[in-house]
Amino acid sequence: MYEKSLLKEAAKIIQKENDIVVFTGAGSSTESGIADFRSEGGLWSRYDPSIYANYFYFLKDPTKFWEMHNDLVDILVKAEPNDIHLGVVALEKLGKVSAIITQNIDSLHQKAGSGSYSDIPIYELHGTYRKLECIECKNEYHFEEIETKNIQYPVCKCGGLIKPKVVLFGEALPAGVLDAAMNAAQNCDCFLMIGSSLLVSPANFLPPIAKQSGAKVIFINRDPTPMDDIADVFLKGNGGEILSEIISLL
Repeated sequence: MYEKSLLKEAAKIIQKENDIVVFTGAGSSTESGIADFRSEGGLWSRYDPSIYANYFYFLKDPTKFWEMHNDLVDILVKAEPNDIHLGVVALEKLGKVSAIITQNIDSLHQKAGSGSYSDIPIYELHGTYRKLECIECKNEYHFEEIETKNIQYPVCKCGGLIKPKVVLFGEALPAGVLDAAMNAAQNCDCFLMIGSSLLVSPANFLPPIAKQSGAKVIFINRDPTPMDDIADVFLKGNGGEILSEIISLL
């Protein structure tokens, strides 16, 4: 359990800084009922990612991917923002947040209202399920436009395969997104990480970049991470509860 003194220290840092980058991982979505893919009962326990979430396998046989996707998307559509997403919005309204970086594909930050109160960017490192693209002609579609459940797999009018704009294994991160996220981390005054194991590269490059550039670093996570030594404040526990308590101290 976190100490009250640590809550006060985190609140003191956030109160002082107005250029905060918020970085969220899978742990920020578990409180909305979306299991961490790697956890027990998560997606990878039901679907072998080397087959179902592999880009090169997708090119050979998209049916496996869409079987997994249709299972996952039922959960994503029903998911609602939790106190972490709402807390980030509260920080935005206070003029504290300069950018949001997320490893999640659920777009819950946008659903909570992030970006609506300011023009801050939201960098979705691994893409979003809500946008799809033809891998041949690059024509884009909104999630609601494409039927995916009563067919083997969707195909563009040009004949190319349609794929959600999510990053599969063997696929590069969205063009320019990682560079922009790194630039945001390099130029922030405070880097606030919520709910990431910091085990996945290149996303886990971001906290050290911020630290080396002179930013204060705050970690909020249920479990220790390999980078806890760089955190100025580490708060262990429920992210929504902790963030709500910090905001109440501002």
